[in-house]
Amino acid sequence: MSTPQGEIRRGRGRPRTPGAEKRIIDAALEEYGEHGWSGFTMDGVARRAGVGKSTVYLRWQDKDSLLTDAVSSHSGDIGGVDTGSLRGDLHDLAVNLFSHYRDPAGWAALRVLVDAAGAPHQLGRFVETVADVQVRFIDQIAARAIERGEVPADLPAREIGQCVYGSVTMQTLGVRLEGREFDDAEIEERATVLVDVVLPQALRP
Repeated sequence: MSTPQGEIRRGRGRPRTPGAEKRIIDAALEEYGEHGWSGFTMDGVARRAGVGKSTVYLRWQDKDSLLTDAVSSHSGDIGGVDTGSLRGDLHDLAVNLFSHYRDPAGWAALRVLVDAAGAPHQLGRFVETVADVQVRFIDQIAARAIERGEVPADLPAREIGQCVYGSVTMQTLGVRLEGREFDDAEIEERATVLVDVVLPQALRP
């Protein structure tokens, strides 16, 4: 059926309520951060976002596709670092990751990995999205360092990444068990110490 002249055709699969998509994305991350995979429902997301369930389903067919988009939309800034040195990039990556885990989006991403590790079967595509993002950031940082001639081509980038992500994750879990969050000054200090420990070990002949 043709669209009458002058009438704007709405694209399928997008919420019609103004601002609904951002509210739904934010609500999905908050819901997952609080309830994990087993307690995460489209109904719960709709209630938290203040929209009808049909508005959620207009854009996302299931909770896997919703979580994939939600995690992707809030992870891009973590690896957006380019200081001109490997040490500086790793330091800023650690700072960004510590800060990310303070937000609902970051905590949800962390819960994704914990849930996936303990699940008897694969939970969904959103798990791969979280893992792929982490690998991509480290690969980009390492590639720039190699191109600058700062490090050898056989730099153990994945191992460095595991050390950074692993340490930040464990430190974040530890401080949350204490019932608090890292402040900016503590994040800066911990990121500096982490890189000072990881980088010399990674560059040993």
